[in-house]
Amino acid sequence: MDRIKHALAAAEDPLVFETLIETAATIMQAVDSHSQLFLFSLILLIDQLGNPYVTVRLIASKLINRSCCLHHTGGLEGLLAKVLHIQNELYDYLCMRLANQPKMIEEFSAAVLGVETEELVKRMIPVVLPRLVVLQHDSKQALATLDMLAKCLKTDTVQLIVNWLPKVLAFALHQSDGLELKSALQFYHDHTGSDSQEIFAAALPALLDELICFTDVDDAEEISKRLGRVPRMIKEVAKILTGSEDLPGFLRNHVVGLLNSIDRKMLHAEDISLQKQAIRRIEMLIKLMGSHLSTYVPKIMVLLMHAIHKEWLQGEGLSVLHFFLKQLAILSPSSTEHVISQVFAALVPFLERETGSSSSHMNSKIVEILEELVVQNKDILKQHIREFPTVPNVPALSEVNKVIQEARGLMTLKDQLHGVVEGLNHENLNVRYMVASELSKLLNLKREEFMALFTKEGDLVMDVMSSLITSLLKGCAEESRTSVGQRLKLICADCLGSLGAIDPAKIKGFSSTRFKIACSDDDLIFELIHKHLARAFRAAPDTIIQDSAALAIQELLKVAGCEASLDENVLERTKGKQHLKVGKSSNRVMEDRSEMMLGRGQILWDRFSNYVKEIIAPCLTSRFQLPNVSDSAASGPIYRPSMSFRRWIYFWIKKLTAHATGSRSTIFNACRGIVRHDMQIAIYLLPYLVLNAVCDGTEEARSGITEEILSVLDAATSDSSTPAVHSTNFGQSEVCIQAVFTLLDNLGQWVDDVEQELALSQPLQSSNSKKEANKLKEQSMALLKDSNQVITQCKHVSELLGAIPKITLAKASFRCQAYARSLLYFESYVREKSGAFNPAAEKSGVFEDEDISFLMQVHSGLDEPDGLSGLASLRKSTSLQDHLLINKKAGNWAEVLNSCEQALQMESFSVQRQSDVLNCLLNMSHLRAMVTHVDGLVSRIPQYRKTWCTQGVQAAWRLGKWELMGEYLSGADEDGLLCSSSESNAFFDKDVAKILQAMMKKDQFSVAEKIALSKQALIAPLAAAGMDSYARAYPFVVKLHLLRELEDFNSLLNGDSFLGRRFRLDEPEFSRTLENWESRLKLTQPSLWAREPLLAFRRLVFSASGFGAQVGNCWIQYAKLCRSAGHYETAKRAILEAEVAGAPNVHIEKAKLMWSTRQADGAIAELQQSLLNMPVEVVGPAVISSITSLSVVPVNPPPLLSDTRCMNENLNVAKTLLLYSRWIHYTGQKQKGDVTNLYSRVKELQPKWEKGYFYMAKYYDEVLVDARKRQEDSNDQSMRSMSSKIGDVASKNVNSEEKWWTYLPEVLLCYAKGLHRGHNNLFQALPRLLTLWFDFGSINYRSNPQSSKDMKNVQAHVMRVMRGCLTGLPTYQWLTVLPQLVSRICHQNEEIVRLVKHIITSVLRQYPQQALWTMVAVTKSTVPSRRAAAAEIIQAARKGSSQGGSNSMFVQFATLVDHLIKLCFHPCQTKSRTINILTEFSALKRMMPVEIVMPTRESLTVNLPSYDVNLTESGTSDIFSYSDLPTISGIADEAEILSSLQRPKKIVLMGSDGTERPFLCKPKDDLRKDARMMEFNAMINRLLCKSPESRRRKLYIRTFAVVPLTEDCGMVEWVPHTRGLRHIIQDIYTSGGKFDRQKTNPQIKRIYDQSQGKMPEDEMLKTKILPMFPPAFHKWFLNTFSEPAMWFRARIAYAHTTAVWSMVGHIVGLGDRHGENILFDSTTGDCVHVDFSCLFDKGLDLDKPELVPFRLTQNMIDGLGITGYEGTYLKVCEITLAILRANKETLMNVLETFIHDPLVEWTKSHKSSGTEVQNPYAQRAINNIEARLQGVVVGVGAAPSLPLAVEGQARRLIAEAVSLKNLGKMYIWWMPWF
Repeated sequence: MDRIKHALAAAEDPLVFETLIETAATIMQAVDSHSQLFLFSLILLIDQLGNPYVTVRLIASKLINRSCCLHHTGGLEGLLAKVLHIQNELYDYLCMRLANQPKMIEEFSAAVLGVETEELVKRMIPVVLPRLVVLQHDSKQALATLDMLAKCLKTDTVQLIVNWLPKVLAFALHQSDGLELKSALQFYHDHTGSDSQEIFAAALPALLDELICFTDVDDAEEISKRLGRVPRMIKEVAKILTGSEDLPGFLRNHVVGLLNSIDRKMLHAEDISLQKQAIRRIEMLIKLMGSHLSTYVPKIMVLLMHAIHKEWLQGEGLSVLHFFLKQLAILSPSSTEHVISQVFAALVPFLERETGSSSSHMNSKIVEILEELVVQNKDILKQHIREFPTVPNVPALSEVNKVIQEARGLMTLKDQLHGVVEGLNHENLNVRYMVASELSKLLNLKREEFMALFTKEGDLVMDVMSSLITSLLKGCAEESRTSVGQRLKLICADCLGSLGAIDPAKIKGFSSTRFKIACSDDDLIFELIHKHLARAFRAAPDTIIQDSAALAIQELLKVAGCEASLDENVLERTKGKQHLKVGKSSNRVMEDRSEMMLGRGQILWDRFSNYVKEIIAPCLTSRFQLPNVSDSAASGPIYRPSMSFRRWIYFWIKKLTAHATGSRSTIFNACRGIVRHDMQIAIYLLPYLVLNAVCDGTEEARSGITEEILSVLDAATSDSSTPAVHSTNFGQSEVCIQAVFTLLDNLGQWVDDVEQELALSQPLQSSNSKKEANKLKEQSMALLKDSNQVITQCKHVSELLGAIPKITLAKASFRCQAYARSLLYFESYVREKSGAFNPAAEKSGVFEDEDISFLMQVHSGLDEPDGLSGLASLRKSTSLQDHLLINKKAGNWAEVLNSCEQALQMESFSVQRQSDVLNCLLNMSHLRAMVTHVDGLVSRIPQYRKTWCTQGVQAAWRLGKWELMGEYLSGADEDGLLCSSSESNAFFDKDVAKILQAMMKKDQFSVAEKIALSKQALIAPLAAAGMDSYARAYPFVVKLHLLRELEDFNSLLNGDSFLGRRFRLDEPEFSRTLENWESRLKLTQPSLWAREPLLAFRRLVFSASGFGAQVGNCWIQYAKLCRSAGHYETAKRAILEAEVAGAPNVHIEKAKLMWSTRQADGAIAELQQSLLNMPVEVVGPAVISSITSLSVVPVNPPPLLSDTRCMNENLNVAKTLLLYSRWIHYTGQKQKGDVTNLYSRVKELQPKWEKGYFYMAKYYDEVLVDARKRQEDSNDQSMRSMSSKIGDVASKNVNSEEKWWTYLPEVLLCYAKGLHRGHNNLFQALPRLLTLWFDFGSINYRSNPQSSKDMKNVQAHVMRVMRGCLTGLPTYQWLTVLPQLVSRICHQNEEIVRLVKHIITSVLRQYPQQALWTMVAVTKSTVPSRRAAAAEIIQAARKGSSQGGSNSMFVQFATLVDHLIKLCFHPCQTKSRTINILTEFSALKRMMPVEIVMPTRESLTVNLPSYDVNLTESGTSDIFSYSDLPTISGIADEAEILSSLQRPKKIVLMGSDGTERPFLCKPKDDLRKDARMMEFNAMINRLLCKSPESRRRKLYIRTFAVVPLTEDCGMVEWVPHTRGLRHIIQDIYTSGGKFDRQKTNPQIKRIYDQSQGKMPEDEMLKTKILPMFPPAFHKWFLNTFSEPAMWFRARIAYAHTTAVWSMVGHIVGLGDRHGENILFDSTTGDCVHVDFSCLFDKGLDLDKPELVPFRLTQNMIDGLGITGYEGTYLKVCEITLAILRANKETLMNVLETFIHDPLVEWTKSHKSSGTEVQNPYAQRAINNIEARLQGVVVGVGAAPSLPLAVEGQARRLIAEAVSLKNLGKMYIWWMPWF
């Protein structure tokens, strides 16, 4: 090289130069780029760039480029970047030549690098400047070079060196000895005059970056040497700056910046080695951070997760993660809990993949990490195990799973589900995905267990199921666009399919909380950070999202004035950052923030939980920059139909943010970045942004918002040409529309809340002194100013809401299938236009037909058929269309078919109607006819072939006609016209058909693909509907259910075609699947549309294997569904199909269908025929002869066969026979002896069957009642007409008959035997049994002592039966009738009393807790004999009590009750609102906790066990809904005193399960009636559950526990979330300015007084009072239930509960229903009645008798919607009344106990006597009730009527209730106008 160099120096001829240059270049190409030779050659070549000859310069530059390109594709630039030492040397060399060879430098930069000289200098400075300053700063040349560099950059030297200060200092620190640093600092001191502390302060953040994130060394050894020195260097810096060597404290504020820098510079570099280094640097930072590690957990986790998912970084990433977790466990164990699940979710998928050879090392590393993670953190795991998600069972993780298992303890399936629900709501997407995958495995593995769980603990599991289903629906709406997010959606849909379509009636709806707009900015900031940003920050999948969240948090904290000093861990900070200025130093003073600002920041900071504080602490000091945004204010709306939801909402928010004003704008600006990535935050902010623009923005901004909203809605309404479900972006636009809806809801709520506050905050004018008056005046002035501003804001928002036409909203919602919302909007539109139907109000509405038609369409979407009939009654004329709708919804397809035929006569080519006809045929199961029809249509209207084929497919697959199906499928896939109404079901059926087709072709791949596609198509509409409610999503879930079963079937086929494969019923796999399908089917909604496709699929499976009987069975199930829905035509079809298929037992279903259609003779004939066809030896000759009515002498029946088939046969015969006997008995076609024979035979056939005994007992019972009535009547007659001859004959006739009581032992015995065998009829049988027994006892007692021997024998027989009952019946059965038993402990007959006491004692022993609460009032009775009897019973129970401990419980109980009675009667000060229990009742407080069950409804109601449990051994196990009932563990220190007359106290008892339950202690009130009423209601609830009509509508009465403590005080369970009708209405009128608390009531009183005698009451009410109060109750529903689906459910619940109460209340004569005794639940809309002191028509005896049967005033009607009581209310009244009348005997049995429980008012005259008495008052009440149950209208304003039919009775009662005549005569403060 030297020789070349010399030669070059000596050469003169250009050619020589060229040769030498070529040589140098050749050397350069030959050697390695890292060697010295390479560098020398390069410098030689560069030297020649200054050569005077142009050619030489050109060749030199060309050669440099060529040689470098050989070594590196990027040429010289690439080389310099890669081989750092060359770069350093070269730049040094060039730098030295800068002054004296400017030409060469210029040539180099232009020819070789292709840049300006200035640019080259800029590149050189970072490399050369530190060296110049640190290594050669004293030489003149160095200074000259610096000047030269500065000149090139057109700046001065000092500025230059100050700018590069961090680089220089870092370079100095990196040198191995300390001298360089000193000299560098000296150099700066000389130039700027700053001392070293100032110098370092100025360099700070960048200096650390240089020290830790350096990339300018490429030698591995050198790097590790440097990194080794870093901690020491930082310590030095820290020492100079803060004086202490506390590294973590010093680094705290810089870590975020450093991590970001590592992420930006290194992790995302192209160079893999740099990425690997990045991981090393992160590790170093983790070491340096020390105790502050926990703050940075989310940040580090994101970086490490990024690394682990890159294949080439996995090893490094895992080892650093391992180290990080170890550190974390040592330094901050509490933060580990948040990381554990994230780590598991990230790492476990690696283990689940197929392990290759390369990854085995990695897997062992992963296992090691996870094992340490759980083993070291056992304690934390234990505390937080509930939140820890389920982990897959990978063999490698057996250790881990063991530890987790130990921490979890034994988990039932239910606990596991609870865990899953937690996991599905986890903030981290990976965790959610892991949990969902686990759930789907769990559902597959434990199918049987799941089904068992449902059947066993129905209601309890339903709570978990409800939350599980809600979480899964949320999962289907996952926003994340990552592949994991997409997979999560599919898996959630899968899980819904595996769970099956559980009946929505069983699932509890989740009340969405009211949207409360945070009033103050700080509230908004708090909500944003606490709920949303902290979550987004922790769960961010990558650094971009994480940083935008951090930026938002940082800016928001600034806005709220949170200073860095808030963070407790911040130690000494440098006081203000010092900035170096040229020449001298000057401190920039921080402006003092006012103290107020700090106070505000402090308050906000303190609100955060510690965990959130820890996460957001770095944001107090981070320095993210808000990017400037160019304001692209496009005018006009943003929304385009093709836009994705994400883009639309992002752009709209961007636009709104740009226009935001006031203090909020900074908040919105802060969130600009994160809104792009996080949809939840976007949706959360939208209402705030809009409110801001509407309240404080310009007119223009407001109209912009209106336009935007309208453009979304218009797109929805105009889009009506295509079917909604199947256009791809419809899912997207549906979500946009849903967002607009939610926004409008929120704005509407805001207006409501504000208006209500304004109305209720009007200060009252009655103030005492002048001073106060002035003060008030000032306040109200301030208020006025404020409220004026608020009123204008309110006006603006209302204007915005008003600008969007209700009708558009209604149409758009209808289009989106959000029917409840559509109804809400359209109804309020109609209400404004035409009013509502309300006969009790001043005027009732008149409606336009087309409005009603649209409402009917909406209702038909809601699956609320009752409402339709109400609407129909409002129309002036009915159209064909309405007929169609009503019948379609009611499922009367035969009617629909008729209407269609009629329509087709008018327009024979109406495609719509033809499509309807096909639909009818499908729904009526005329499948073959349908196929024919389709073929006809295809030839007649070929242009719609696609439509016809699509519908034809539905019939073809159900029929199993495969060629036809194939043909139709190809027709359906062609292009063609689609009829708009062809339903989504048809498209789904097409999918099913394609899957079946693929199964036939044995194309496994295609099957899987088609199933997946079909699921994919369901997800979007499912997610949109799921946002609303499960009920709306249900149709889609049913489809998922069916897809799931198709998958099952496919896996059973195992690759065969199902046409070729025949299953046998005894194949274990097949039978297991069938069982599972069966139990899944039972859980679905028992409605036709839900079960039909499932049954059709089962038929197909069975017929493929040739199981005729099973096919028939499916048809029978279908027929049953049709029958219970009243579709008799279709049921007939199904039965024909079942007969063809050869199903056994068709005859029963067929007969039942005839009976339902009132063809009694036909039904009986059908059963007779089938009985005659059965084997004689089973049916028995007696029965056969009885049927054929040939009186054959009965031979002894042959012995019964015993093998199992015959047992089954016997059961069928018995079922048929029982039905036959019941109908014969009902129609009275045979004599008594025959019927008895029939019943006895049933009993012989099935000796273990409860039903047989029960019906037999009922028959004997009727015979007995009939005989008794005749005999007693004739006795009366014979008394009256002793003289007349006719009487003689009659009485002779009767006397020859046996006495009625001779039947008694037989009746009792049958009832008892039935009860012994099961409890399905417990509530009918046992009360009746007792009534008969007690009755007979009384008669026996009254009859003269020397009465007939017969009677004595009967008495002895009866007592034998009853003693048998005492020993034979399980105790829980007696517990259900305990009140009835207790009411008779003073019966006249001693023998009976003794037995009753025994029974009660046995109940007390087994269920002391519940029985004692029932007995309390008797032990305190004022009648001495009752008190004594009760004491004796309790004494006996204590003696024989099984547990020794419960003895003390009896004592405890007595003490507790005494305290509670004292508390009821406690005389409190007149003004006080509370009692202090601590001081006034310290003894009560000291007793706690007690082992006494909390007297709530759940604890006191018996839950019948499923009858396969052997109950004699297991004590209380399943009788109560929770096996461990909460006991009373404490009482709250304060009790509230309510303001009503008797001043009841509201106490709060603490339960042992941790919940608090309030109770009301009422003095001076006999609660025994209320307690009885609650039992009566419980009874009614059971009846409502039994009848299919009421079960489908979920009818029930809300009950609560009532515990009488004595005869004049007691406790009532507090009903939460309720308010009285009067208060609700009063508030609405007050806020509307219709009611004034001071003036209104006196004014009404005046009107009443003035009109008395001058005008009839009804006229006064109509003309004077009702005009003051237009009905307004509907507003309460709108305000309370903001979300339309909730609103609709609440209104339906209101209609249902009110109707049930109206009927029940009328039957029992419940009066005094003023506005404070009717409460409404603000979470469900339920109506709850309280205070039953005015029972049994007591209201008729008041001074102003109550003439209305129940309260149905104008507001009660108004709450039912615009149809008023027509529709839902009326229908439910009819159903309830029908059920009450059908169960007359049962109800009368329960009510009879009322007579014998001497209620206070009835016994005043009979105090003295020890035994019980009959009382005439009670008898009158009972007679009235009996009359009402027969359809007689008694006890209302009108005269009693003849017995009416149910419908007539309901209408008549409603007419009485709304009649203004009756209402006008009511007591004034019953308030008939409310």
